[in-house]
Amino acid sequence: MIKNNFLEMIEQSNIASHKEYLSQVLRPAIDILRHTDAEPQLGCSRFGGAPDLPVGSEWPTYEKKPYRFLGQINFAEIASTERGLPSKGLLSLFVADDYDDEDDGYLEAFEDGYIHGIYIPETTNLETMMPPHSDIGKTTVIEFLPTIDIPYDEYQLKDWPFDDAQSDIYTEIRDSLHKSSDYLLGYPSHSSDKLMIFIEIERLKNLDFSRLKSDAG
Repeated sequence: MIKNNFLEMIEQSNIASHKEYLSQVLRPAIDILRHTDAEPQLGCSRFGGAPDLPVGSEWPTYEKKPYRFLGQINFAEIASTERGLPSKGLLSLFVADDYDDEDDGYLEAFEDGYIHGIYIPETTNLETMMPPHSDIGKTTVIEFLPTIDIPYDEYQLKDWPFDDAQSDIYTEIRDSLHKSSDYLLGYPSHSSDKLMIFIEIERLKNLDFSRLKSDAG
């Protein structure tokens, strides 16, 4: 239904002649919406705060330094149809960005180990684990809204068919597909202030989140 509505919108625009091209480059995406007033529950999807991990877990570290908790995704909360995501389980994400620039352990966003993922298949034996430092940061409950995505710009696909005037229309249409700048799947953006996390398709199918990649901009 989302795809049909998108193609109808294209037909009524000044880039209608490229409808077939756009139908071929569509990708499923899932917007991440923030609910700042919602109270987080055990095992719910959220940004920040403290993670919910299996009872008895140890806090993950990189070269003996503690990771910072980034957020967690409860896949059961995503209305996922043919999107290749797990139907259940909790993914906790950690980031190694709290190191001093002069420290030998400092990592850049594109380096191995910058992002650490812990996938928990069953969510029945969880406890909220406080980080090893005192400041846990703000917690924001999130929810998910299925949508679709198209390439960010001409650098993401070959044979870009739009001239300058059409590119402006294209950008407006692409922006209208998202209700949030944060999303799963789709195409990556080029924003230098946004952390993007990547996983290989086969690893995703096998629920293997042990070698996540990341970049910023």
